[in-house]
Amino acid sequence: MHINLRETFTGSGMILVPHMDDEVLACGGTIALLPDKSDWHVVYATDGMASPEPVLPGRDKISPDLGQIRQAEAQAAMALLGIPPDNVHFLNMPDGRLSHHQLAVEEAVAHWVSQLQPDHLFVPFRYDRHPDHLALNQAAVRLAKTGSWPGQISEYFVYYRWRLLPQGDVRRYIRTGLLHEVDITAVAQQKRAALDCYTSQTTRFYPWQARPNLTPELLDEVSQAPEFFLHYDEKLAGTAVFSHAVSWIRIAHRLEPFLKKRKDQLVARWRRHRNPA
Repeated sequence: MHINLRETFTGSGMILVPHMDDEVLACGGTIALLPDKSDWHVVYATDGMASPEPVLPGRDKISPDLGQIRQAEAQAAMALLGIPPDNVHFLNMPDGRLSHHQLAVEEAVAHWVSQLQPDHLFVPFRYDRHPDHLALNQAAVRLAKTGSWPGQISEYFVYYRWRLLPQGDVRRYIRTGLLHEVDITAVAQQKRAALDCYTSQTTRFYPWQARPNLTPELLDEVSQAPEFFLHYDEKLAGTAVFSHAVSWIRIAHRLEPFLKKRKDQLVARWRRHRNPA
């Protein structure tokens, strides 16, 4: 379902982001197209200290100022997309461990929503594969259930490609008519420029990295493809948004992060063996 931004995302908004770069990957084009960005705020939940993350802890290390570097990258990216500097906020919660601080996450989300009173709240998709993303989604859903905020939650997609799903894209399993599509063709170059601000993610930032977190192929893909949103509806909570393969989606959702981590560890050990220096 194609949407008109001036009709669908009217008023003010808050984009809740687990990690610096997720917001541009999933909805950078939409941000660029928003008619009045002065009423939109971007809130980054984590401190950014776990990406790039050593695959083999104890052998490789990260810079102590990585979080500051990533904050500067986010500020530059948001400036390119038109978000005012005063509308960019950092909560500096522990990267990769939001699920261990769920209550604090929920309190932070409730606080910022209370402060800003946005008409719209953008959050990661409920079946994203990263625990930090899921923690933010759960915090937003918990807030919606309290009835204390009447706005609209819209879920965006970061990790939507799943190797264990036959169709490869979890969005293909969502019921017809529920996804809202934004054509970003007019701002594709602007989105790509914003992504290029994230040098820590788009280059081999450390010698021990086999490749950047965000490859050129991925950047090309997400800068050209439409962006999709799923409006939260309490009547379609959890897996109710899926039209088929629900049991396998549950299994794949649990297996994929574990298998990817194991694969990365094996590749890193192989590279260490081939190049011990």
